[in-house]
Amino acid sequence: MRSPDGDPTVFINSIIGENSTFKGEMSVTGFFRIDGDFQGSAHTEGRIMIGRHGRVKGHLTARDIVVGGIIKGNLSATEKITLLSTALVIGNVYAPRIAMEAGVLLDGSCCATPRIRETGEHPLLAEKAYTLKIDTAARVHTPTDLVGSSRG
Repeated sequence: MRSPDGDPTVFINSIIGENSTFKGEMSVTGFFRIDGDFQGSAHTEGRIMIGRHGRVKGHLTARDIVVGGIIKGNLSATEKITLLSTALVIGNVYAPRIAMEAGVLLDGSCCATPRIRETGEHPLLAEKAYTLKIDTAARVHTPTDLVGSSRG
């Protein structure tokens, strides 16, 4: 199902409901929501949402990830990861942008920079040597950029 603007990631098309369990690898098209227990790895070009009662043991990779439950494993997003106040994360968090509400419990490393471009397999999933290239063409806005600009 697609939204009126054609984005297939707006509507939930795969869900693990409360009191449900899934073990294995999951490859999803669009929006994947976890409200039950999930063990394994999941990948989507869309969004993954772990609800408040969701529990995950494994690795998640998506465009956007929102965590309101518990995850023991690594999170990797190509755009943004949001950790809600009810989130407990034991693992590494990697995305160009990371947002955390007050109350998040995180035991792991965070890497958030829009200037990093990777070569080779993702470092968190590969857990071996990797190479990072700094994208010097990326524009990073500073607070003085915003204060000095006029909105006319």
